[in-house]
Amino acid sequence: MNVMENWDCKKRKYVKQSKRLKDFFNEIEEICKKYDYSISHEDGHGAFEIKKYTKDNIDWLKFANLNID
Repeated sequence: MNVMENWDCKKRKYVKQSKRLKDFFNEIEEICKKYDYSISHEDGHGAFEIKKYTKDNIDWLKFANLNID
């Protein structure tokens, strides 16, 4: 999956991913692969979960809403 846009909370619209953001997500993905873990989210209580690595969890993370300057 090639994620190209994220929701920008401050601009209140979808924006294209910058190279810096793509690099950030790619580095996270490499670390997740290295340790065979991925970051997920438990919606019922709002907590993050660390799970066994899955591509689906990485793809989900790359769709994160942005709240950065």
